[in-house]
Amino acid sequence: MGKAENYDRAGIAFINLGSLLAQIVQIAGYPTLLSLALTRADYPSWVVGIIVSLQWIVVLILAPLVPTVLSRFGPRVTCQVGAAISIIAVGFLYASTSLPSIAISSVLMGLGLTIRWVACDTWIVESTPDQLRGRVVGIHETLMGLGIAIGPILTMVSAGNETTALLTLAAILACSVISFAFGAAPDTEMDDPGADQMGRSKISYVFRALVLALLAAVVAGYIETAMVSLLPIHLMNFDYSEAHALMLLSAFGLGGTLLQTPLGWVADQWSFRAGQVLCSALIITSGILIIFAVNSPALIMVALFFWGGCVGGLNTLAVIEAGATLRAGLSGTGMALIASCYTLGGVVGPIVSGATLSSMGGHGAIVVIVALTALYGTTLARKR
Repeated sequence: MGKAENYDRAGIAFINLGSLLAQIVQIAGYPTLLSLALTRADYPSWVVGIIVSLQWIVVLILAPLVPTVLSRFGPRVTCQVGAAISIIAVGFLYASTSLPSIAISSVLMGLGLTIRWVACDTWIVESTPDQLRGRVVGIHETLMGLGIAIGPILTMVSAGNETTALLTLAAILACSVISFAFGAAPDTEMDDPGADQMGRSKISYVFRALVLALLAAVVAGYIETAMVSLLPIHLMNFDYSEAHALMLLSAFGLGGTLLQTPLGWVADQWSFRAGQVLCSALIITSGILIIFAVNSPALIMVALFFWGGCVGGLNTLAVIEAGATLRAGLSGTGMALIASCYTLGGVVGPIVSGATLSSMGGHGAIVVIVALTALYGTTLARKR
């Protein structure tokens, strides 16, 4: 799509609304409630970890298959199916707290998340004029960050009443299905794996075209999940109270929410590559500041704000790059690979960070993140 006057603002708004509502449940509200339900049912912590991780394992495995669904049903129906499957997942959790029922629920939620995540990113990119893509994608990713913030609040408001919380989550997902019905019509055809002459080489072609974007997604997933999981522990090791550590973690989330639209504007005004260089430089600078100013809460808060914004920005810019680089019809495959790479980083991040948390004077996990980003930045500079 090339002309801004063809931009269906209302349709994009409904896509954003549907995606936000689904995000509130799939990424934030449901995992929080699932963990609490398992804990209240007296399952050991290792079981809780495995059940919660099932959702992300599904994303990692099935994301590359979503473009086939998109080519058959289109983005509107595909997004609605993703939200509907998540309603069924909530139903399994509502019906029973037996381990098989909860495991099925987690797998189904992962399936619904995978379908909605890839389909929505593809839908947004395919429905947006080229000259506005950065800002529109930035707004979408801002709302995704907002959804992560809202989800746990719903669980808190339910005051331990799991039935009320689950019914609320199901109602939110139903509203998501309705919202998607009014989404904008994409300007290009979705991927058609059977019609493409490249056949099995399609994924290889997209991988080569988006190698820097996919590396950025791995880095973003690695840092984001590692920070959410282990940053409070890292700060508590330097004599921060639990409450203070959690407050500083909120600065990371706030940056991830507020800085996506400005980074999208940078991509529109200059290029997505300029945005990636900026994000890499700020992540490295902020990481060094976190190491050397660990006893200064004000500086740590500023550093974490920019860290959150730029880490999320790497993923946002990866989506923008896919929309700008891939020919019409390949966006779905690009979004699927970005989702898989982000999830791969998200699986590895907490493991490596947990193993290095106590090394190098307690700064090991941060040093690894800075080194990883520097490696990505070096690759970026050599490819320019």
